[in-house]
Amino acid sequence: MDRLEREFGDEIEFIVLNVDLAEARRYMDTYAIRTRSTYVLLNGAGEEVKRWSGPLDGDQVAAELAQFLSDLE
Repeated sequence: MDRLEREFGDEIEFIVLNVDLAEARRYMDTYAIRTRSTYVLLNGAGEEVKRWSGPLDGDQVAAELAQFLSDLE
């Protein structure tokens, strides 16, 4: 995740939730996050565009994020 944030952090806001904290519960409920290692890509309107669970393939996610940004242009 750190690599992706370094690569795309100027264009995509990365928010990390600590699922053990009560404050995170609101977001977990809103975006149906049930397990750790769940990643949700939202558009500017807060709508889900893509979801990943489990270990990430950084290259695959980077390609999907690049495509997402390209589609915005």
